[in-house]
Amino acid sequence: MLKALLTLLFVALVSCAPLAILLPRTSCYSGVYVIGARGSEEDAGFGSTASVVNGVLAAIPNSGSIALDYPASVFDPVYPDSVTDGINTLISLIKNYADSCSGKIVLVGFSQGANVITDALAGGVDKPTPLSPSYVSRISAIAVFGDPSFTHGQSFDVGTDTTDDGVFAREEGGASLALLNTYASKLRSYCDDGDVYCASGDDSTTHSQEVPTWGTNAVDFIVSQST
Repeated sequence: MLKALLTLLFVALVSCAPLAILLPRTSCYSGVYVIGARGSEEDAGFGSTASVVNGVLAAIPNSGSIALDYPASVFDPVYPDSVTDGINTLISLIKNYADSCSGKIVLVGFSQGANVITDALAGGVDKPTPLSPSYVSRISAIAVFGDPSFTHGQSFDVGTDTTDDGVFAREEGGASLALLNTYASKLRSYCDDGDVYCASGDDSTTHSQEVPTWGTNAVDFIVSQST
């Protein structure tokens, strides 16, 4: 009788145990895999990067995309913690895709999302260890807009701002900026004069207009690098 009761208890416990969570299989694409990182306080999804992401998908057949899932917040959590969360998630996405698939990866980011991308590539103050060059080699193109870590005078800079730096600019002669420059051929950083974040200006409208202004240029650059 005791053995029978124990057997019934075991069966009941097993039947009530939670099922193992199965992660979705990574989808691979013969075109490109586009990761879009939205700006601060934009709704979950691609945010302002959507037009560029969609332009790339339309131009390069058999491509796919994913929106970076991170807080994109300024206060809750605070900006540095939100960026760090985004960096860790982005690095995981890139590694998982590169380890599972042979296709190329494209990164597109606006504002805080741009900061996340360039910090993932080159590190920053109190930021996670950046991607290793072997993983960056799988990235065919990077386009960032209104990056608060923008530093003027770099070969990958595009836009009307040629004299001012972002509010979190990388140190001239520093290791982070030097590392970012090793990826200059596949990177475009768009910043216009007066932008409150990438040029330490006082014009928030300029910031919001950088994707509409330079989006087509970015899509053309990404396609040229990826096909």
